[in-house]
Amino acid sequence: MERRHFLKYLSLAAAGFSFSACGENNLFNFSNRSGSSSDNEDSVVDFGKLEKTYLTIGFVPTTDCAPLIIAKEQGFFERYGLKVSLSKQNDWQAIEEGLQENSFDAAAALVGMPMQAQLAATATPMISLMVLNLNGSSITLSPKAWKAGIRPSTEYIQFQEFADSYRKYIKGFDEPPQFALEPASIDNYNCRYWLSVMGINPEKDIELVEISPSQMIYKIQAGMIDGYGVTAPWNLEAVVEKAGFTPFVSRDIWQGHPGKVLATMEPWVEENPKTARALVAAVLEACQFCEQPESHPLVSQIISQKKYLNTNVKSIGASLVGTYDYGSFDEKDRVVEIPDFTLFHFQDTDYLEPPNHANYPWRSHGVWLLTQMIRWRQGTQQEYPKDADQLIDKIYPVKIYEDVAQALNIELPSERMKVEPAEVFIDKRQFDPSQPVKYLNSFDIRANRPQIFAVG
Repeated sequence: MERRHFLKYLSLAAAGFSFSACGENNLFNFSNRSGSSSDNEDSVVDFGKLEKTYLTIGFVPTTDCAPLIIAKEQGFFERYGLKVSLSKQNDWQAIEEGLQENSFDAAAALVGMPMQAQLAATATPMISLMVLNLNGSSITLSPKAWKAGIRPSTEYIQFQEFADSYRKYIKGFDEPPQFALEPASIDNYNCRYWLSVMGINPEKDIELVEISPSQMIYKIQAGMIDGYGVTAPWNLEAVVEKAGFTPFVSRDIWQGHPGKVLATMEPWVEENPKTARALVAAVLEACQFCEQPESHPLVSQIISQKKYLNTNVKSIGASLVGTYDYGSFDEKDRVVEIPDFTLFHFQDTDYLEPPNHANYPWRSHGVWLLTQMIRWRQGTQQEYPKDADQLIDKIYPVKIYEDVAQALNIELPSERMKVEPAEVFIDKRQFDPSQPVKYLNSFDIRANRPQIFAVG
């Protein structure tokens, strides 16, 4: 069910602000920090008098919302003069509506939500302030797929072996099997990408349905769906409950893909520029906290509570530490070490090298999202827009993030666009954000094939 449609972008007025920071030696030094962030108050960057101090932030229970939960529970919000109430929602539509109706000051949102909102038939000026994490998702398949001989990707020498087996399995259905995805999520685009690389058309060979993350496990247990793509811990929960198994983790489809974003509305930032920066600073420090290995047990314990994810501590811990269990129905151990399964701030990997870090809002990620929305006709946009760079800049106002990062002595990339090399994608197809139309036309499977795309 696609409930969002494309339209025009709304302009984003620059929000001026001024802040004063303590001396460089007194700035918050995360590497020396342990425990609560309520101490060392004099080390907090001063963004000036906050326009608003009581905030309501929405979230849907997934592991990549951990920075918001930790920012509240460990006092990072309080350090910056913010009193925050976290509002747990059952589905992403409630997050979208809460932002648009001003019930939330901000929210952990799906990566494509701001772009879809700004391009909807009734456009709303939703924006993305920062990225909360990279990677962190998986694909879950049903016991039926297992019985048909499908196995986790780790058991195949080459991807093509898996692709041939899974394509044959999908083509064997009398009616397209149902696969649960959220239209604005990175899981939607990654799963479509994964399926099409195998020669499976997600518009014809699969019936895509929308189900809230925590309910997916029950639908696959009941045999109502044959698979789903979602953020942890709901894949590992399926393994624990023997409801399904994991064939692929998302970082093996696109290494270093964005996960969730911190979203708000443009007018809110215009009215609260200092508060917006304090909010980003608190969440950024919480992302750093969540990244630290010594923090993982505490993070798992906190976010697993009933008022947050209400789920198995072990499943959450495994996704943070990176000891990932692909699952089985033959009692064979399929636990694999994936240290970068979820990245909240920085790990030294082949695809994440300084000054790049997980939270930076790359314009090129916006370009990639736009190509995929056009590829799959998620709305009325038929061609790649001529003013795409300007439009994406309005959705991702990097100035706010840059101000905060500089105040916290976090090095920033010199450019806002970066090429995603061929080796980070499952099909070894390079993404050059300066050539979006060429990239679009390189795909054999797309919603409006055989149309040739052009610049609109």
